[in-house]
Amino acid sequence: MALLVTDYKIIAQPNNSLSPRGVVKLMAVLATINLLVGLGFTLAGAWLVMPFAGLELLAFAYAFYYVHSRASDYDSIEIFEDKVVIESKSPRASIRQEFQRYWIHVILREVARGRTGIFIGSHGKELEFGRSFLDEEQRVFLVRALKEKLKN
Repeated sequence: MALLVTDYKIIAQPNNSLSPRGVVKLMAVLATINLLVGLGFTLAGAWLVMPFAGLELLAFAYAFYYVHSRASDYDSIEIFEDKVVIESKSPRASIRQEFQRYWIHVILREVARGRTGIFIGSHGKELEFGRSFLDEEQRVFLVRALKEKLKN
């Protein structure tokens, strides 16, 4: 049995503050309000409001489904004595990359106008960390913390 002791681990994941039960309750409230308003307009003679009320409910349902399908996405960095392991999991792909700790570099680089990204890699291989999970302030803080941790 191999025992691996990590020195440091960082996990970036989305903030999922609404549980599946909460989504169902919220959708029930939205549907009730939406259908009552649509029914009121229908009784007033504007029957064309009802189909659009249904489309609105479908759009909300799809948005909640999309958020729920991304709830288990994450990026993680584990620093061991002599290596750094970066994992990225999403519905499309799971990536696991190992780098030697002494050769790794951490760079904060501008990716798009006004948005930076954390790039970690060595020897021509590079991965972006926390692309959709971190804001600019968190990226700057994390780059400083990683550089300090990797220096020791």
